Amino acid sequence: MSEKLTYLLQRLMRKTWVRCMLFSLFAVLAVGLAMLLGPSIPKDVALKLGSDSIENLLNILAASMLTVAIFSASTMVSSFSAVASSATPRASQLLIEDTTIQNTLATFIGTFLYSVIALIGLNAHIYGDGGRLVLFGFTLVILLLVVIVLLRWIDYLSVLGRMGETIRRVETATLKAMTQRLSRPYLGARPQPKGAAGQHTVFAPETGFVQHVSMDLLQACTEEEDGDILHLHVLPGAFVEPSVVLVSSHRPVDEARRKAICNAVLIGSSRTFDHDPRFGLVVMGEIATRALSPGINDPGTALDVMATSVRVLVHWVEQLREDGADGEPAEVEFDRVTAPALREAGMLEDVFMPLARYGASAVEVGVTLQRALASIRRLDHPAFNQAAQELSRYAIERAEHAGLLAADVQQLHEAAAGQH
Repeated sequence: MSEKLTYLLQRLMRKTWVRCMLFSLFAVLAVGLAMLLGPSIPKDVALKLGSDSIENLLNILAASMLTVAIFSASTMVSSFSAVASSATPRASQLLIEDTTIQNTLATFIGTFLYSVIALIGLNAHIYGDGGRLVLFGFTLVILLLVVIVLLRWIDYLSVLGRMGETIRRVETATLKAMTQRLSRPYLGARPQPKGAAGQHTVFAPETGFVQHVSMDLLQACTEEEDGDILHLHVLPGAFVEPSVVLVSSHRPVDEARRKAICNAVLIGSSRTFDHDPRFGLVVMGEIATRALSPGINDPGTALDVMATSVRVLVHWVEQLREDGADGEPAEVEFDRVTAPALREAGMLEDVFMPLARYGASAVEVGVTLQRALASIRRLDHPAFNQAAQELSRYAIERAEHAGLLAADVQQLHEAAAGQH
């Protein structure tokens, strides 16, 4: 199975309707099994175990599950809107793909469908006494599952859509993408030498963001016997349009090969958290700047975002040092493809540049920003050092132009110097 197909299947499984459909299929299968297994159960055993009470249970489930499913769906939509308005619309993507929400909705809808189909079968008299007993057993199991899911859902509603929970979700998604990238620094390809490019180029077929690159498909586009090498020039998260070069080659690229190369680079209308470590930091910066807007005026959220960002960047550096100071891949999976390295300085710019710009007039934000950048400098990571220094100077200049008092600016200088 190609990397592209695996990625598309993973994306498909995050759709709410897919989980609802799968649970509904299991519910229909349970009804069918009751019809098949029923004749093998003696009639007297079925009557002793109370199979005649199944209809009342199914009526209760059918009446209640539809109401609960509608309530859960409305709560889910409200949470999406709350996150989009209070944090950023990009963060709501994590809620839409949340497995707990999807499993809860799928359980309620599947249970409702199971109850309706089972009631239809009962009223049509297609079950014998043995079939009713099997159906009774399935109903008890489903009822227990519904109770567990409902209790978990009630507890889950207490944090759903909260700002702290949203930041935590973004952090988790960012750490996952970072771990994935660190395990394959060059997407499994060879490190691309600076300035490496072929004479023949393949341009982006459409406008959008690179969401995934299937390196195995690119490898298949090369000719091993000719020593052919493909140079990938974009990474997941990059914005491309028809004038942007996706891949270059030293061999001529015919139409069939061009289509195969374009097929390996999946382009979508928006960035995703998958395979894109910098996108999570961009979203954190958006959350912080939204919190600093005059309409919200919540500098505490900006401070939380900075603390989270430092924790994420520390994780990146520590993992990088554990894997090797140079970040070279331990094993090259695709030896006939080269890929560029992730621009690490851009990570700091993604999250701290908006804070320096929009938080320039808030001294408490500026001081925390300088302390965060000082913490980054103390990591002594070569890719971060210069960017952190430049961001620190930029933030102080913005603060001076924002009209802060000399005493406040002095606090910024002291924080930048590591004084507390």
